[in-house]
Amino acid sequence: MKNLYLLVTAFCLLLTACVQPGKYVGAKYPKTKTADVYHSAAEVKRHYKVIGKLTNRKYLDKENDHVMMMDAKRAGGDAVIILGVDSTITGKPNRMVAEVVKYED
Repeated sequence: MKNLYLLVTAFCLLLTACVQPGKYVGAKYPKTKTADVYHSAAEVKRHYKVIGKLTNRKYLDKENDHVMMMDAKRAGGDAVIILGVDSTITGKPNRMVAEVVKYED
């Protein structure tokens, strides 16, 4: 059982090492400790302003949320609104697009 645990841990570390940070264009703020993840602007119940746009490779859905959230925190965002896969913006297939937002209250 211990060997299985070590194998799973090593595999997870290998996967996270392969994830590259996304490309962020926008205002930079001090890094935040937490960032919320939304899949639609209608889900956000607080006043906010968009501070930038983030593009990243498409991973598994759960991993997409985590990667986008981590990149939003690095940019100083309080939340990220994942817009989905959009190759018209990036010019490349399998790219996720998101808006990084800062709460105003």
